[in-house]
Amino acid sequence: MTERENHDRERTKQAQSSGSTGLFGWLFRPKERRFLLPATGVWILTLDWLLFASNILSAWLATPAVMVVGFLLGSAGTFLAQRRAARDAAWLAALKAILAGIVVGVPWAIGGTLLGGWILLSSGLIDARKRIADR
Repeated sequence: MTERENHDRERTKQAQSSGSTGLFGWLFRPKERRFLLPATGVWILTLDWLLFASNILSAWLATPAVMVVGFLLGSAGTFLAQRRAARDAAWLAALKAILAGIVVGVPWAIGGTLLGGWILLSSGLIDARKRIADR
């Protein structure tokens, strides 16, 4: 049995034994393994919305700076969450971080697009309403 399988089995046991881990616990320790953690999905979408709103206020004059800041913050936050909470291998966390940085760094909002839908699905945020209602 690999280290990854042991970690996944341990995470499942912890989630089952703790009963309700609450919303915060679900964001960092979901019951099902996904490509991205729910917390990573929240990070990506929140940064995208914040940076897009600030770009509107500057009449898109700050677009180059917003793109760089978005890439850096999106990449750093994703790498840390995926490496520490999801315990991804360094190369896999780096790959996910680069993808997240690109998604956050594009100069338009991704909410309501196919890309935003992919973030919701791949991180499990699509089930968030059900998780909150079950509490």
